[in-house]
Amino acid sequence: MHAASRAIASGTDRSSGETRVPEPQAQLVEPMDMRAVALEIFKTRKYEGESLRMGQVLRRVRETLGLNIADISRKSLLRQDFLMWIERMEIGQIPKGYLTPYLRAYCVELGLPDSDVIAQYTHECGAVSEVRNSAPVPKIGDIAPPKPKWPLMAAAAAVLVVLGGGAIGLTQVIKPAPELAPAPAIVAVNGARHSLFDDASDANRPLPTHLPLELVATRQGWVEVRGADGTIFRSRVMVAGESYFPRLDAGWTVSAKDGGAFQWHVGDAVIGPLGPDGAPVFSVSVDQKLAEAAETAAPTVASNGANQATR
Repeated sequence: MHAASRAIASGTDRSSGETRVPEPQAQLVEPMDMRAVALEIFKTRKYEGESLRMGQVLRRVRETLGLNIADISRKSLLRQDFLMWIERMEIGQIPKGYLTPYLRAYCVELGLPDSDVIAQYTHECGAVSEVRNSAPVPKIGDIAPPKPKWPLMAAAAAVLVVLGGGAIGLTQVIKPAPELAPAPAIVAVNGARHSLFDDASDANRPLPTHLPLELVATRQGWVEVRGADGTIFRSRVMVAGESYFPRLDAGWTVSAKDGGAFQWHVGDAVIGPLGPDGAPVFSVSVDQKLAEAAETAAPTVASNGANQATR
């Protein structure tokens, strides 16, 4: 080897007299296998020494793999809020019966064994009964051809034939009872009416919606006013002297715990109590009371109008 070559190899430059230090070769560092780290988190269920619940394990595995909620949502076709609720283990927000398929779809995207995840997850969040009662989807190899139903149908037809023959035999042995003439239907007639057609005339008679019919509490009591469709317009305790004007000719009803605690009024005229004193009443028709009020309050209203005309 030439001297110059030996000098260069030894790091000495004869021309300058300086010793050169050879540059260190770059060390090749293999990239960390994030998949192995994610699987280690799943197996140990720990992250930086902290024990994790299964929802937190799913989140740490996802973050270790460099995935975000949007990525999982786009690939699995699951809503992002559902994925966040799964990681937070807030299963009350997830529709009933969908937790198991959602966990299975999430595990597919993370590369985790879905059976282990579902078993541990549902055990920790108390949803084991939901998974046990959910009907699993059968595998293709487990699907059997439907069994023919004709044997069962034939057996049922045979039983019906036997029963029918027995019934015919009994009718021949047992002497039938003599037929009785049908009794005439009993029609209830209210003696207070002048005619059976009074109801028809009252039904066609328009309700006097101009009357100021009000419900007045004579003492403290609970009352409930409902509309024709079941809407509750009032359901509370009314104090003595408090009044309420229900809507007329609308099918409204009134119920109270003490029917004697309330009275129907039309202006200064008292039509009558809502119901018996101390007894509960249910679904009293406002329109029916309005029709009664028209007959009861007519003389009072007429006299009041005459008095006002003479003034």
